Amino acid sequence: MTSTTSEDDLTLAIDKALPDIRAAYVEAGDAWQPHDYVPWDDGRNYAFLGGEDFAPADVKVHPVVAHGLVLGLLTKDHLPSFHRLLAQHHLIDSDWGKFVGHWTAEENRHAIALRDHVVVSRTFDVEQLEAWRLEAVTRGYRQYEGTRDELHVAEQIAMVMTHEALSADYFDRLADFAEKAEGTPAGLVTTLRKIAADDRVQLQYWVELFTVALDVNEGHAKDALLGQARVVSAIGAETAEGLDESRRIVVDAEIATAERDRELINVLLARWGLAL
Repeated sequence: MTSTTSEDDLTLAIDKALPDIRAAYVEAGDAWQPHDYVPWDDGRNYAFLGGEDFAPADVKVHPVVAHGLVLGLLTKDHLPSFHRLLAQHHLIDSDWGKFVGHWTAEENRHAIALRDHVVVSRTFDVEQLEAWRLEAVTRGYRQYEGTRDELHVAEQIAMVMTHEALSADYFDRLADFAEKAEGTPAGLVTTLRKIAADDRVQLQYWVELFTVALDVNEGHAKDALLGQARVVSAIGAETAEGLDESRRIVVDAEIATAERDRELINVLLARWGLAL
């Protein structure tokens, strides 16, 4: 745990560095449009508007793609929880608030894009997906004792760094699988690549914030990173009940495994001579 003085010093140092970091982050981003990559011509009305509701026979994609999309989408739906965790020690109209707000908007774009694909291409039961979304967002990401009250600034930064490292790899590997699989809708692979690329850019600028933390209190920053590396959740792990089958399918396809996640986290940690 850092001292109050160190915490105040870090907050001040981040406030000083953030204008330049935020400007570079916004400039580096790819302002892609989710609607450009959704095959709208493949869609049709659901029953309420005179069409037909989802039926299992509607699914044309490979099961790994379908279940991988669900886990990735529900993880992106955790934005409110992330936002609460990241807003604990800062004013929303500060540079930190603006930086987090831009990150939040990008993450929300990912959820919009993935959900549009699922709904239009009927890659999964949309009513079940909505039930899971409600459960996942209500439950929240890391909204339990031992997390919210104990996350200081360095822990907040480290939390997002470790998460983005796993997320970027997850969506790239899902794109690799979808690219080779039969029945993958037009535009889906590009969407997954766009999301992975965004996650990598995001990681880069959270790392820049972490270097500020290192300059202020190297020992505490490294402890924070190791602490978050030990508890980072696999993509799709903290979502809803009833998704064990989806997780098994994704693991069996090696889209994301415990071994792969540990390897990725150790690659991140190695930048500062750390390891799990």
